[in-house]
Amino acid sequence: MTDKNYIAPDQIESKVAKNTSLDAQSFEVPTNEVESIAFKLTFAHVGLIIAGLLCLVFIVFISVANSVQIFAVTPNLNKPDELLLQDAEIQIHSKIKLPLGNRTLVLPGKHKVSVIAEGFSRVDQTLSISGDRHQQFELVINRLPGLLKLMVADEVKGRVRLEGEQTLEHKLSEELIEVPAGRYDVIIDADLYRPYSTSMLIKGKGEQQVLEASLDPAWAEYTLATTPANAMIFVDDEQKGASPAVVKIEEGTRRLRIVAEGYKPYQREISVVAQQPVQVPVIDLEPADGRLELHSNPSGAAVILNDKFKGVTPLSLVVAPDQQQRLQVYKAGYKLDERSFALKPDENQSKTLDLALDAIPVRVSVSPPDAVVYVDGKRLGPGTQTVNLSSLPHRVSVRKPGYVTQNNDIVPTRSSSQLLSFRLLTEEQHYWAQIPAAYTNRAGHEMKLFKQLGPVKLGSPRTEDGRRANEKVYQAELTRPFYVAVYETTNKQFRRFKASHNAGNYKGKSLDANKAPAVNLSWQQAAQYCNWLSKIEGLDPFYQTKAGFVSGVNADANGYRLLSEAEWSWLARSKGKETLVYPWGRQKNVPTGSKIENYADVKAQDLITFTLQGYDDGFKGPAPVGRFPPNHRGLYDLTGNAAEWMHDWYSSKGSSELTKSGKILNPLGPENGEFHVVRGASWARGYLPQLRLAYRDYGAKGTHDIGFRVARYAGLNKSKNTTVAKQ
Repeated sequence: MTDKNYIAPDQIESKVAKNTSLDAQSFEVPTNEVESIAFKLTFAHVGLIIAGLLCLVFIVFISVANSVQIFAVTPNLNKPDELLLQDAEIQIHSKIKLPLGNRTLVLPGKHKVSVIAEGFSRVDQTLSISGDRHQQFELVINRLPGLLKLMVADEVKGRVRLEGEQTLEHKLSEELIEVPAGRYDVIIDADLYRPYSTSMLIKGKGEQQVLEASLDPAWAEYTLATTPANAMIFVDDEQKGASPAVVKIEEGTRRLRIVAEGYKPYQREISVVAQQPVQVPVIDLEPADGRLELHSNPSGAAVILNDKFKGVTPLSLVVAPDQQQRLQVYKAGYKLDERSFALKPDENQSKTLDLALDAIPVRVSVSPPDAVVYVDGKRLGPGTQTVNLSSLPHRVSVRKPGYVTQNNDIVPTRSSSQLLSFRLLTEEQHYWAQIPAAYTNRAGHEMKLFKQLGPVKLGSPRTEDGRRANEKVYQAELTRPFYVAVYETTNKQFRRFKASHNAGNYKGKSLDANKAPAVNLSWQQAAQYCNWLSKIEGLDPFYQTKAGFVSGVNADANGYRLLSEAEWSWLARSKGKETLVYPWGRQKNVPTGSKIENYADVKAQDLITFTLQGYDDGFKGPAPVGRFPPNHRGLYDLTGNAAEWMHDWYSSKGSSELTKSGKILNPLGPENGEFHVVRGASWARGYLPQLRLAYRDYGAKGTHDIGFRVARYAGLNKSKNTTVAKQ
């Protein structure tokens, strides 16, 4: 390297020439440092790098790619279960692939493949490539339909049916029929020809094939002429033209009918033999009868034509033309109508005869005075009046909105004066006039009516022994009369609703006796039993159901339901002005020697943890219903034997929050909840606090000691607007 301060000889001469003096220059000792040379990246370098990367990618691709071979196959037309190889263009739509002969290297994953072959439907399918390094796939391609041309006789009408893997049906008039490839049974059903059938292989791939069908005629020519001419000819109700005519008729037994205006229809059966023409003698048509459409007011009158009974009005009479006819029309309670008439050929007339009433006066007395009188459904007007009635049976009705309609059937006579008296009752008056104090329904429940109701106290004071937090004190008022079953529902009764019901057993003690209270059933099952009972009694269902479950109530319905908690409390606790604490009174101890109800007594000590000491009711488990004395309301087992499901949803506050002030009227409990109230003791309860009449329990599923009894409001059947009282 040349020092930067070095001056060449020639440069010295130049400087000498230019300068008169020579200046001193500083001298620097040379160092050993060498100036570095910079590396420059050229296109050649880039090319080498890219080539290296491509080689690396190719090596990776070869390492991970799978070898795929794809064949196109198609069903063998002669052996549909056999597949044949088919030449086709096969494309694998992949950005990275490497064809190697009849195989292709592709990366694992999903790849779309297309198969295209002339005469075949295109196939586009996605294949999942993974697993084995070498894989083969067969893709099925189907032939395009073929075209079938039928060659049959000209103007032949009918249909052709091709039966193969699928059934096709076409009109014979179609020039070309598109048919999927395959073997078919070809059946031709042409009018006036015998059925034709053959077997044919449709090659498909758009190829046109011709089927020449020679059809055997199944008809004969009939030559028909009539007097008069131009009568319309029908064969089996198919119009064939006007006479005279030569008509092609299909072989077999046929119905020939010839119709002309003003003449009677000609009709006969003919036996047609194919290819045997028939010349029918000229048919003379008879002039048509006249027709009289006869009506009477009132209808149902007897009709006598030319001294022959023909029926009752309304009536259609067919009579010979241009002849006098003697007509008599009579109905009991009306005067005879007699007249003559004549009709022209094919003439149609309609007559309505107003029959004169043969009336008898009848006096109709009504109360209230503005009630309206109807006779046989016809309104005559309000108030007491005299009406003229025929000697036929009549129904006299008296109606007024808000009152129950009264009906009376009468047959007026002239032998004595006729007087009908009606005194209408309001719906409520009528209902309570006919409703029984007790009845037995179709399931065998003895129902007792309670009309005179009143206040009821629920809950218990804080000072009552055994009181629980859910016994809040509040007052309710019962005003809706109701029926309640005298006995709890038994297993036998419940099995009429659900035949598979089994009350089971408790620690080896059977609970399933026919007359024992039905237990081990949920609140839902008890409510559904009530709806079933309403249905067979024709009452409005109280419980609304959705998808087989109770989802709401119709509080206005008079169908069967469960007792409300307020009703149970009134029946069990309210005794005159006294509110009972226990079923036997207010004292804690059961009266000595008494058998009040079926509780967990000394006999149940090996079954139940808590028993009523010193009490023996004679039963270890549930007793048949009605074995103990009724309570002061005449109801059995209300506070024992089986505890009972109540209608009410459970709340620790009961129905106390249904109104903010005043008494709660006819409460049915909260609108929703998770559990339902259970009231009353049972054969499995002997703990004294549980025997209190204020004790409240709750649940949802059935248990071994919870049953139910049915009740219903004693009211009108709203959906039918009628009163219901079952005897």
